[in-house]
Amino acid sequence: MMNNLNYSTTPGNHRSLLDIIFRPLNLYFYGSSIRTIMKASKCVDKEDFYERYINYCGDIIKGVESTGANFQYSGLENVSDEPCVYIGNHMSTLETVTLGNILKDKGKISFVVKESLAQYPYFKDILHKLECITVTRTNPIHDLKKILKEGPKLLEKGISIIVFPQHTRGAFDPSDFSSIGCKLAKRAKVPVIPLALDSRFWGKGKVISDFGPVNRDIPVRFSFGEKLIIDKNEKEVHARCLDFISEQLQEWGTYVPKKN
Repeated sequence: MMNNLNYSTTPGNHRSLLDIIFRPLNLYFYGSSIRTIMKASKCVDKEDFYERYINYCGDIIKGVESTGANFQYSGLENVSDEPCVYIGNHMSTLETVTLGNILKDKGKISFVVKESLAQYPYFKDILHKLECITVTRTNPIHDLKKILKEGPKLLEKGISIIVFPQHTRGAFDPSDFSSIGCKLAKRAKVPVIPLALDSRFWGKGKVISDFGPVNRDIPVRFSFGEKLIIDKNEKEVHARCLDFISEQLQEWGTYVPKKN
């Protein structure tokens, strides 16, 4: 069910027979996702790459739904097509490969990503084409300088930046959520859009972290908060982002530890 601002998988969505047959190791879902990423990587030299990228992100969403899971997003009425900094929690690979389609009518996007992610075969070509900013996640000062140097250049080109200010993907912990996104928005003089998400559907693996259990009974949810303007209130905006994410996750039944 869709109205361009909100979306929810059609009630009664049925699981694909192929997903049932290839249930061991979730071969159908991961196989189709990898094929989609490979196809996207082969289009990086095309003039219409971004339009293709949007469609491939849509294919990943359809792949989620083909497992019988529910996919939802809401709050796009809070997002205009002006460049901004999205600040969200980070649970899995899923947000990186679907947000392009969710935000398809809101202008181009790029990401701040971990350096190691930009080394993955095929994936690295897509991230490079999207002009993603790579960070170490281990050297905060170096990462901040790089983001404040490269981020405003992207925003000036009309490209919004999605920042996940957690050290690692997983459960949301307010005490492990830096203000790096707010610092970028303040430097570039652009708005902040809080983003709460629950993508536990794509679980973290014990052997290979990016290929864990597929939790079909957990809905995939994205929610965009109201636009926030940073003037001299950087700490206040950061706190409001934390509050929005915490409240949404709690509403969805996800545990959130109290802020220290």
